[in-house]
Formats: sequence, C-alpha cells, structure tokens
Amino acid sequence: MWVKSQIVYEAILTAAEGEFAENGYVKATINNIARRAETSSSNVYVYFQSKLEIALAVYEPWFKNQILALEQSVSQKRTVERKLTCLLEGLWKSIPRDENRLTAMHIQALATATPRDPYSSELLRWTESKIAEILSGVFDKDEDPHNDYLAVAHMIMLTFDGVGMRQNLRQPLDRSGQMISQMVSMLARS
Repeated sequence: MWVKSQIVYEAILTAAEGEFAENGYVKATINNIARRAETSSSNVYVYFQSKLEIALAVYEPWFKNQILALEQSVSQKRTVERKLTCLLEGLWKSIPRDENRLTAMHIQALATATPRDPYSSELLRWTESKIAEILSGVFDKDEDPHNDYLAVAHMIMLTFDGVGMRQNLRQPLDRSGQMISQMVSMLARS
C-alpha cells in the first residue's frame, strides 16, 4: 500500500499559500502550485481533488486559530459591550484584513465554487457554533448556545463574508465601525 508523504502535502500547502497570496484564488493555478512545491501537477491531485480543496486546506487551520485567539480576547474583556465589540471587530475588521490575504482568497474560492465542487460546510458550522458559544459566554448563559445564538452567529458570518469580499475589492467605504456599534447596541439590549 502506498502512503502519501506528509512532506509533499506540507510543501503543496506552503506553495499554495504563496500562490494565493501573490495571484489570488482566481488566477492561481495547480501548475503554479506544483511548480512552487517542486512536484508535478498530477502529484498535487494525489493529495487534493481540486484547487478549492487546497484553498480550504490552507485557510482552515489559520482561520480556526484566529477564532480561538479571538475567543481568548473576548473572554478578557469586562463588560458585555466590550466583549461584543471585541468579537465583532475581530470578525468584521481584523480577520478580513489579514496581511496574507487568506480571507480574500477564501471569499474568492467560495464565490467561484459550483455545486459540483467538493465543498464541505464543516468550517462554517464549526465557526458558527464557536461564535454561538462565545455569545453564550458573553451573556453568561448556561443553556445550549445553539438554541439562543446560532442564528445570530449565522448573521455575523454572512456579514463576515460580505466584509471579506469588500476588503478584497479594497473599497474605500468602510462602515464597519458603525455596523459594530449598531450590532453591539442591538445585542446588548436583548
């Protein structure tokens, strides 16, 4: 039985991250990723079914680390308003503006995906669950966070996607501060 090489797998991911950062998702190619990883295009397909799958493999560990660090930051704030502001600033300002442009790459990948592409919503479900859990902690609720906050987490992530897309376009119009203030006010009242 042939076993895939962890070294080759990591080389492909590192090469893909560089390719996506330099060219964006749309212009990145499997051939360029293979060249950067010093392997063949056909070998890339031994490890990944598609460019989308590579993009998700690059993005997921980085994004999960961002969310876990954000959870830590939120937990260190003292008031409900500061906790909510920290959470939303992280999701609607800091993460979408990452210097490696991974969020922009992720948004491009999702925007160009088709129903036939091998996409799993597992990362989105994990993130929404984590945000619901964070919100539950903000309001000191011991109940199942899915019951009270999962829909709010979904709305927050839909906004994250929109902010990420606009960040990719480098639009000068930035209303994130106003959005955060309004959302904090609405959530704090509930």
